[in-house]
Amino acid sequence: MMLVGGLSSLLFVSLVSASPAQKGCKILFDGRIPLQTTPADFTKSTSLYNTKSVLGQNQTWAEVIKEPLVALPSLVRSGLIFRGLAKPFEVTITDQSIFVPGSGPPQGGFRRSELIPMSNNGTDPTVAGTTTVHFSIQTDPFKPLNYSHEYHPIWHERNDYNGNHFNLQTGTPFSAAKESIPIRNPKTLRITGWSIPTPEQNVFITDFNDLTWHNFALTIGWSTNKTTVYYSKGYEPLKKVAGPFSNDNSNGGQFHFGFLKLPTGPDGIDVAHTGYQERIKGAEGLIYGGIFIEDSSDGCITLS
Repeated sequence: MMLVGGLSSLLFVSLVSASPAQKGCKILFDGRIPLQTTPADFTKSTSLYNTKSVLGQNQTWAEVIKEPLVALPSLVRSGLIFRGLAKPFEVTITDQSIFVPGSGPPQGGFRRSELIPMSNNGTDPTVAGTTTVHFSIQTDPFKPLNYSHEYHPIWHERNDYNGNHFNLQTGTPFSAAKESIPIRNPKTLRITGWSIPTPEQNVFITDFNDLTWHNFALTIGWSTNKTTVYYSKGYEPLKKVAGPFSNDNSNGGQFHFGFLKLPTGPDGIDVAHTGYQERIKGAEGLIYGGIFIEDSSDGCITLS
């Protein structure tokens, strides 16, 4: 295992067993699921993720989470600092993925299925000091996305719901004016910073190749207002691709892993409640692995 910050460890992973890792970066949230986990386990009180939010009205995680047919465990992201073997899981959306927030109206403009770490209450240690969030993502050719829409597979929402500290985006931008660079290929993965400005800051873009793990880590200084992005494909070590850049990281908040699919329609509409969504044939899905958040206040960042 390669770390920055003067720490190092070595991990041996096989399909049968995993040796304990030597001391590495302190893990604040470990969202890598054990091999025996089933979709129904995401509905239980023992789940690593919030059992109620965010998903369609009357849906459960048992029907939204799938066991992917095409992905192998990500050695890079699922194997790091391992307490037993982990496996990937798939998050899906359907026509029923319409979230109803509290007593508010249904968000019929969106399709939403988002996992929030159970311990991430908005002011917890994952949003204090300097932390690094890790995740890997892969397409499912059997549940393809509709890239004429904008998707947010992963983002961090501010605690007062007034914007996102960062977004991972794919698909056609709902509003070209929000992009600081022209997006000519919608099938790309794009990291953007603080979401309120127009345009927001596009800091990294790469092709969203199929059947490939796309591995990310974002180091976020919650009080320094600095963010750094690391990226790799497949089983390669992470490398810095952006930053540290200035970014509004204030006011804590929550990480979202899954789907926010925007509608299409003209600029200026209420995207949460209006706009056009084609009927989804079956389901759309994205495969996730290697989700964890570590303490990087001492400069420690896991790179492989």
